[in-house]
Amino acid sequence: MEQLCSTKMVTPAFVVLEHELADRLNRIRQFCDEIGLSLLFSLKSFALVDGLKAISRSVNGFSCSSLFEARLARSVLSRPKTVHLVAPYLTEESTDEMVQICDFVSLNSIGQIDRFRNRLAGRASVGLRVNPELSFVKDRRYDPCRPDSKLGVPIDEMVKVLRRRRDYFELITGIHMHTNCESEDLSELALTIEKVSRRLGDLLGQLHWWNLGGGYVFDQAANLPRFAATIERVRRTFGLRFWVEPGAAIVRESCCLIACVVDLFERGGRHIAVLDTSVNHWPEVFEYQFEPDVVGHVEGGRYQYILAGCSCLAGDLFGEYSFNQPLELGSRVVFANAGAYSLVKAHMFNGINLPTIYVLTEMGELVMKKRFTYDDFASRCGVDSHATV
Repeated sequence: MEQLCSTKMVTPAFVVLEHELADRLNRIRQFCDEIGLSLLFSLKSFALVDGLKAISRSVNGFSCSSLFEARLARSVLSRPKTVHLVAPYLTEESTDEMVQICDFVSLNSIGQIDRFRNRLAGRASVGLRVNPELSFVKDRRYDPCRPDSKLGVPIDEMVKVLRRRRDYFELITGIHMHTNCESEDLSELALTIEKVSRRLGDLLGQLHWWNLGGGYVFDQAANLPRFAATIERVRRTFGLRFWVEPGAAIVRESCCLIACVVDLFERGGRHIAVLDTSVNHWPEVFEYQFEPDVVGHVEGGRYQYILAGCSCLAGDLFGEYSFNQPLELGSRVVFANAGAYSLVKAHMFNGINLPTIYVLTEMGELVMKKRFTYDDFASRCGVDSHATV
């Protein structure tokens, strides 16, 4: 903690904790090995190169959602480790480069089979994303399995088409699904596998692999025996290889966001501490309206503050927190569990700079990796002298 609160650190700061990352990876790797799952890491949750290099040593590959992510993944991974593409968006212009990079490509609709068949055949292992239409996510905005979801082919439509067009199996060798969000109950995934297996039936015998996606805190979730038994039953019957692609489950606890108090005042009888960071550096705080974990927060502590971001957005608020010691100008505030969907979504609203990136190595050394500058902001605004082509 002394290193994380070092006055030499430039704030706001995003810090990758190598020890925590290695620990999470070891636990999830062990979980996958015990059940016989191939492990991917999903770049959409976290994409810092230093972290990806550490992650690459413990996974079978990376899962990507765009050409740029795929390029980044392949720059870190050497074969035989694999790069998988799972995205609704695929263009003819990008497909040729995509299949040079990616070993697996999951299509999102039936129409994509005919559109990209000639470009993909024999060049990648091609899958089809399925929507099992079995929902566990209460917030409709984040439910990939709702009936009108853009993500995947509804299961009954998939069955009807694949039974009618057996020639599609000349291209399609697997299925992909992603059905939940940080669930701690593996019985939900078991139920989904069972439903898809019943609907597809003997069609599964035409396939070689099944990507179960992410959305589960795999190594900490309940009902593991049921999940493991379901996997084993399907594997024994159809000989499929199973993949999982956690993202947040690996990196959420492995990073923190550190800010500095830049102003203190009272409004309406409440104390407000303005920080040099913003919810725009961690957009899911605003999107989900949750209060992130703060190191040193004590329920019912003597000194209570609203921690506010420094942008002009009225809702730029992290929440209300209590401490045993008062905050002062220059005090460091450490937001824990900030690894997932933070920097990958962060932006420069108001021209506020992005957090400086550090790595706290397993040897305890704090190393600055990237400090953003006006050039980064100016290039995005189209300033000719800073623009990149």
